[in-house]
Amino acid sequence: MNLLDSYNYEVQVEWTGKRGGRLMGEGLPAMDFSAPPEFAGEAGKWTPEHLLMAASASCLTATFLAIAEISKLELETFRMKVHGRLEKIPGEGYRFTEITLAPEIGVAPQDVEKAQRVLDKAEKNCFVNRSLKATVKVEPHFVPSPVAV
Repeated sequence: MNLLDSYNYEVQVEWTGKRGGRLMGEGLPAMDFSAPPEFAGEAGKWTPEHLLMAASASCLTATFLAIAEISKLELETFRMKVHGRLEKIPGEGYRFTEITLAPEIGVAPQDVEKAQRVLDKAEKNCFVNRSLKATVKVEPHFVPSPVAV
């Protein structure tokens, strides 16, 4: 597999009312989201906060599985819980201060050390988690509504 120097990923968002919308991506199923109920959003929908936790956990999982395959690590099971702490920081507002990933990795007893080495490599190579301090650019395009006469 030849890897390029860069890749681009695109998602579209369409507002559906209140504090929510629909996420869409080419070739992907659409997904509804909302602000969380504690921020006046709709219960029962994915929130940006949950999606950040999902991105963190799924990146580490996919990276671990890729390195495990290359390393010929035999897995019996893999599951993970993730916990994120959103805190109000004086002078800043709310931000995530900690994300804890707790993978449960089932391997043969003789493979525990190898699994730890694979997990260490995955942790160092997870693109999403390494990017959490990335610059976020906002480039608006305003569309004026027609004026009623």
